Amino acid sequence: MQGDNKKIYFASDFHLGLQTETPPREREAIIVSWLHTILPSVRALYLLGDIFDFWWEYKRVVPKGFVRFLATLAEFTAAGIPVHLFTGNHDVWMFDYLEQELGATVHRQGELLSFYGHDFYLCHGDGLGRMTLPLRIMRAAFHSRPLQWLFAHLVHPDAALRFGQAWSHHNRYTKSLQHAFRGDAEPVAQFALQHYQTSGVPFYIMGHLHIATIHPLAPAGALTLLGDWISQYTFAALDEHGLILQQYLPETQRATPLASFLFS
Repeated sequence: MQGDNKKIYFASDFHLGLQTETPPREREAIIVSWLHTILPSVRALYLLGDIFDFWWEYKRVVPKGFVRFLATLAEFTAAGIPVHLFTGNHDVWMFDYLEQELGATVHRQGELLSFYGHDFYLCHGDGLGRMTLPLRIMRAAFHSRPLQWLFAHLVHPDAALRFGQAWSHHNRYTKSLQHAFRGDAEPVAQFALQHYQTSGVPFYIMGHLHIATIHPLAPAGALTLLGDWISQYTFAALDEHGLILQQYLPETQRATPLASFLFS
């Protein structure tokens, strides 16, 4: 309902479990603190991928940890607040556990959604634009159901988690976590511009790049990149007037605006 001060919140790239200068448990506490600060004003919560640094579900086994975060999401759903989780390249193996246990909705591909009468395209942001052959092969392997079945039936859970954590650790040292935003030359921006030309969808929200920015799209609309919760603690809030990209300040448990756009 418009005019009730409720907002739709978006965040991505928590990378829960990742070892950084801030210990994983402390970063989880920061995220939980933020979730509790927004709880009174949430209409719906969208988490756009890489929520976990590595997540693999067996039929009866899930990764240990993250109980405070998952319990907080359960508070949201128990209060009737929709929680939407998009899979990213680090948690692509999210199957049905969080749907059954928390009542969350898991999205495994980009979604076209309408908020306050405006069309948005939401996705994690990986796999957009041109990819090298090795990256295409790896992405196809990660999404292959037969390979997922073989992995689940042939690899012990402890070995699977060691593999996943080693793979994530290797990624941190083989590619930069962040880079300067390249404007219209950024592959995700090119995707948004091309998608807009064929679909007419003006607004795009993504994660993946660990860049927090709002980039105007010509001739109308905007691409919002959500940043991360490794060091930036950034998120977006949307209401009937427009969207505000913000940074959460753990010390004060308040948020400061970084950028915004208004609906015309």
